[in-house]
Amino acid sequence: MDNSFIALGLMSGTSLDGIDASIIKSDGENNLDIIDNKYFNYPEEFRKRLSNFILNINNREDIEENINNYKSLERDLTLYHSRISQSIIDDNNNKIQLVGLHGQTIIHKPKDGYSVQMGDAKLLSQLLNEKVIYNFRANDIKNNGEGAPLAPIYHKLLIKKLQINDPTLILNIGGISNYTYCFKDKLMAKDVGPGNVLIDEYLKKTKGIKFDNNGDIASSGNINQDIINQFYEHEFYNVDEKHSYDRKEFDINFVKGLEFADAIATLTYFTALIISNNIKKIFKNKINIILCGGGRKNFTLVNHLKNLLKYEIKLIDDFNIDGDFIESQAFAYLSIRSYLKKPISYPSTTKVNIPVTGGEIIINY
Repeated sequence: MDNSFIALGLMSGTSLDGIDASIIKSDGENNLDIIDNKYFNYPEEFRKRLSNFILNINNREDIEENINNYKSLERDLTLYHSRISQSIIDDNNNKIQLVGLHGQTIIHKPKDGYSVQMGDAKLLSQLLNEKVIYNFRANDIKNNGEGAPLAPIYHKLLIKKLQINDPTLILNIGGISNYTYCFKDKLMAKDVGPGNVLIDEYLKKTKGIKFDNNGDIASSGNINQDIINQFYEHEFYNVDEKHSYDRKEFDINFVKGLEFADAIATLTYFTALIISNNIKKIFKNKINIILCGGGRKNFTLVNHLKNLLKYEIKLIDDFNIDGDFIESQAFAYLSIRSYLKKPISYPSTTKVNIPVTGGEIIINY
């Protein structure tokens, strides 16, 4: 008897570039079949509106004070989610049984007891005629967890599927970087610093460029070691207890005054230095590292990581898995686990008190 579900996962990450959509088939445990992936690019005007809104939100009260703007953005964001969902569903003949909606993180403050993801699950359920599971982080935070990272249980399944038996670190470089460590029954995870956030913010602010293609700009500039030394000591980057980050906690002002290419070179090396040192603090012995997320395409960043870590680093794409869609696949998988009331986060992944399930189900059709 097949206990598998066909689920659609939707992820809009901290880089604010668009929506990743993935369809998988899984029983929420050991079986996994990746059916399809698709990407939707936000229109530039919408991305700017969303980015400007997030920039001005420092707490929940700010959202309440700007609720009309929030609702307007949320409606547009949900319609874009509906559009890519319908498109990927139409491309495949599978009947979707669940939709996992992560939404767009507006602010993440687990220490204050909340993490806000924009996205109208009721509207999405109505538009798609499907069960939608959303609000994945709230239950974890309610049980003293950080609400992030949530992909580790899916990373563990991927490592099993790839039949990797050595100690392995999956390093996801999105807007923020996080890792999942898997070996036998051990599962550990945490955020380890910025990913693309510093580089992308500087590019957008100064030149209106979305990202450094292949790391070409960084490779053409000079790294300012004095600035690196001065700001690497910043306590924010050296807090061992820091488990999850909000993108707004990262500041690019320390490279002000540098030539454009030098600023990008410095930010790129700075990012690699924080990631590598935070990994080395925890893992003293040799370990395999598999990269996923958009940052794996920044060859300058990846080369810095290889030089700083001295470990074997591969891309998840080397195993015939598209590294752009791990998070959207994860939220499809989490929606299945959530529907089955299985745990999605653990003390060793989010610092939650006990393993907990998460996500709320919406049926609005």
